[in-house]
Amino acid sequence: MLLLAPIGLRAQLDPVSLAFRAYQAKDLGKAKELIETAVGMQPYDVQARTWYFKAYIYKDLYKEDRNAAGAQNFRDVAINSYFKTIELDDVKEFSEDSKQSVRFLANTYYNDAAAALELDNFENADKLYNEYRNYSIKLNPEIDFRARDIEFKLYVASKYSFIFDAADMNSKPKDVSDKIVQLYKQVLGIDSNNISANYNLGIHYYNQGVNIIENIDYNDDFEKIMQLQIDVVELFNSALPYMLRAHLLDPSRKDSIRGLSGIYYGLNNLEKSEEYQKKLEELELREQQGQ
Repeated sequence: MLLLAPIGLRAQLDPVSLAFRAYQAKDLGKAKELIETAVGMQPYDVQARTWYFKAYIYKDLYKEDRNAAGAQNFRDVAINSYFKTIELDDVKEFSEDSKQSVRFLANTYYNDAAAALELDNFENADKLYNEYRNYSIKLNPEIDFRARDIEFKLYVASKYSFIFDAADMNSKPKDVSDKIVQLYKQVLGIDSNNISANYNLGIHYYNQGVNIIENIDYNDDFEKIMQLQIDVVELFNSALPYMLRAHLLDPSRKDSIRGLSGIYYGLNNLEKSEEYQKKLEELELREQQGQ
């Protein structure tokens, strides 16, 4: 019947056009139903405009209520429909706008990841960040993601550090400590000269050693005390190379100099400890003199 219908009637029965009309009328539910019909029919399933309209419909379904149960799925469908548009758009009629929309929707994943971190929902934050990362790279395979990866990992590590430092000395969560170390080492795997990762990893080890020293109960049996002292030395030795690297990268950073003085003191290397303490005093004196 459709093949025998007049041209005007065929246009009216075109499911893509009908979906677009429903979209213009702000009936997103009907538009979604019609566009799904279109993508399952020939020849509409291989037309760029079909997928372009589908992407826009799902994008607006996502924007309508971002916290709704199906919002995440709407966003995924919209992004993948934009990619399908780009693939089929031989004349580049919709490609540029599709790329802009993918960038917008990909960035919402990053924003959601940051919001999840504020709630200490680390697993979801990591998942959302990877969605942002994967879509961004798919859109532009030449993009250099190292700086953004470092930024995200440092922020996650800082959130874990807050939880770890706030915990009672006798109940410090080892899995959280391991995660902090892992994240900073991942950053250093990307950029070994990252000052923040070197310093923060060094201070993480150092603070654990200091906490043990400050909480040793000398009424405990000798073997337990000796083991704690061994643990402290191991922590200070772990901290040392990262703190030295941080100081090398920024010799004027007082925190690193202060950290090195404390680490060497804890390792019973008083000569080195005094050397860095003197450096710190000289730096502070120059600052006071405005040099």
